[in-house]
Amino acid sequence: MTQQRKRSPSSVLKRGYSDEEISHIYELARLFLENGEPQKGEAILKGIVEIAPEFVPGWLGLAYVALIKRQPDAAITRCQQALEKEESSIVAMLYLVSAYLTRGDIHSAGTYLGEVAEFIDAGDCESPTLVRFYRAQLARYQTSLS
Repeated sequence: MTQQRKRSPSSVLKRGYSDEEISHIYELARLFLENGEPQKGEAILKGIVEIAPEFVPGWLGLAYVALIKRQPDAAITRCQQALEKEESSIVAMLYLVSAYLTRGDIHSAGTYLGEVAEFIDAGDCESPTLVRFYRAQLARYQTSLS
């Protein structure tokens, strides 16, 4: 009897979704997160990164869930996965800062705060929301130093 080669579920699923469909599924996950249902959002996000591991917002969504669950190590891992795909992701760097501060790793938090500051100073970050988030993390960092 010959063995049939089994296809992994991710390779089968990946073929069935367009980039647009992945984006729509991601928006559904965000809706769950915004409505206070992180378990549902997390389940969808895990599916997204399984079928589209290069989709950075999926990793960032999982990092966000880890942060709200007070799991800084998981958040760090997910942010690092996002940065592997998009090394200049300011959101990933800011989530890393938050996770490192939560974990008490002031040195690593400061390193990423410096990188984000360079993006902001260079005019590469025009999002007022991200600038506010940066300032909030900077304040946390400065308080941690005292």
